[in-house]
Amino acid sequence: MVVIEYIVLVAIALVFLPQILLYITHTILLLNSRNKTITHVFPASEEYSDISFIMPIRKEPIDYVVEAARYVHSLGLSSYELIIVSDDDEEYKKELFNLVHKLREEGVNVWLMWRRYPRGYRTGALNDGLYASKGEYVYVLDVDTRPSKCFFERAPRVLRSDPSVVAVVGRWEPLNMNTRLSQALALGLRFLTRILYRARSINGLFTYPLGTGTLYRSKILKEYFNGWDENRIQDDMELGARIMRSGYRVLYLDECPVYVENPGTYKSFRIQQARWAYGAMDAAITRFKHIFSSNYSLIVKIDALMYLLQYVSQTLVFIGTIALATLSFLYWFEPLTLILSLTLILLMMLVIYAFLMRAESDWVKTRWEFMVLTGRLSAVSVAASPYVAFSTLKALFRIREAYKRTPKGTYQKLHTNLRIPWELLIGIYLVSGGVCASIHGLKLIPLWLFTTSMGYLYVVIRFPYDVFYK
Repeated sequence: MVVIEYIVLVAIALVFLPQILLYITHTILLLNSRNKTITHVFPASEEYSDISFIMPIRKEPIDYVVEAARYVHSLGLSSYELIIVSDDDEEYKKELFNLVHKLREEGVNVWLMWRRYPRGYRTGALNDGLYASKGEYVYVLDVDTRPSKCFFERAPRVLRSDPSVVAVVGRWEPLNMNTRLSQALALGLRFLTRILYRARSINGLFTYPLGTGTLYRSKILKEYFNGWDENRIQDDMELGARIMRSGYRVLYLDECPVYVENPGTYKSFRIQQARWAYGAMDAAITRFKHIFSSNYSLIVKIDALMYLLQYVSQTLVFIGTIALATLSFLYWFEPLTLILSLTLILLMMLVIYAFLMRAESDWVKTRWEFMVLTGRLSAVSVAASPYVAFSTLKALFRIREAYKRTPKGTYQKLHTNLRIPWELLIGIYLVSGGVCASIHGLKLIPLWLFTTSMGYLYVVIRFPYDVFYK
């Protein structure tokens, strides 16, 4: 019995400690960056430089491709090129060739590179586009991204001002808030951007590139880094670690937004989070030596590694919760004082965290709207936890994962075959564990299980097609 009691203690630690440490870290970063600004000294000239946009596509809605191409042209850059790199089948290729011909007639400087064999998937497409490009700078453009003109006015000037800077990152902002989910994700995106980029930059920590939202020096990217690593699926994180070791720097430009589309459905969000979780852990394992062999201070190195391990917290909480539910069927033990203490600490940090989030969310009109959005964001994040945990563990045990694009446009609402409704099964499992623990006199463990189950059952009710269909 003593062994099981130790297992219960470990499960409780997994449930509470990762969340508490995450909230404490984010709170410190935010508080230490409040009322501070990021300043960059660069030449006053607003002359544009040659910029090559690389847009990798595969099974993207054709209207998204058209809108993205026309948007690049509408920026009014004096010199640019847009290279579309397609991994689509031959039938779609013909449609793309016709599209490119039409766009060129409109004055859009666009080119199409079609790959019969999609070597390296997204990163392979990026490399092919990179080495075909002619611009002084290169920008990776997703079909659902709209970088501001301000970014291309200032980022090249930042790069020209300091030869040690190899890339400049813009501020991610939500492009769409047209669904319940995208509204909640917009809240999370803005807040996390302020923590992971603005606050970390102000605190002197290393800035990682963003997959879309980063302007690179093309020559250095080609000749020094040899492009992106085609064995990694998270191109920005792995390249960031190599940049860190190289001695080059990445700067964050807070005043210039880059608008990115949030997933509009739970299915898209689930796929996106699973891919990001796998890519982050994969980069942490393969680029560990790059981070710790750099010339940065130990604190910066540890923070850079923790950035890559950002999904581990969610994974540990999920494992701990499932463990508590399982133990509730087998053995009834509850260290009440310990759980009560951890619960109070967690609640205190949640209140502080919510206060800071509210202060950074002035676009949310009322407190009620803020509470609804945060509740919805928490629910879908909890429901996506099994997929984040599974992907993180796959990367940890070096199980190869294919690159899965986040469905966009009409593909978000496309449902085909039935799938196992894991959200429903896990929700029922947690409720059952909570009932069993309650029957045997436990108090706080059932409360945690019931509360967590609400996230899973919420998505079953709100997004049933995404839960029951692929």
